[in-house]
Amino acid sequence: MQLNRCPICHHRISLDALAQDEAGRELLGLLAAMNTDSGTALVSYLGLFRSVNRDLANDRALKLCKEALALAPVQMVTAAMRQTVESVRAKGGKSLTNHNYLKRVLEDRLLNGVDSAGDQLIKGTDQPNPPEKAKSKTVQALQALEDFGNGT
Repeated sequence: MQLNRCPICHHRISLDALAQDEAGRELLGLLAAMNTDSGTALVSYLGLFRSVNRDLANDRALKLCKEALALAPVQMVTAAMRQTVESVRAKGGKSLTNHNYLKRVLEDRLLNGVDSAGDQLIKGTDQPNPPEKAKSKTVQALQALEDFGNGT
């Protein structure tokens, strides 16, 4: 069964050929089970491992997927993969050989208390900090008077 044409090289893509390879079949199943955001982030992240001279083999891609998804919950890994792809591409796009960069991004996100949506977390909980409301000038003036009266 022909899927259409590749949007990049315009070569025909055969679903049968992809499914004949065991690693390719498992990789397609893994991607199909993911939501669009996570699947897109994972495919972009896998692209960082492709060398200039060679395509990424299905078995290597499958191994990389499993390793990356085992590092943390899917939402956190998805956000970290997006951040990794943006950072690596901004630095020139040199291909990766391992997950160390992704691990550092995950660690930084955890240390800085950033959840998968990019919100700061309240220390010791998994709840985002509520956004601070803008104080009216009256409230600011009353606060300033109170601070003045308290000697601060």
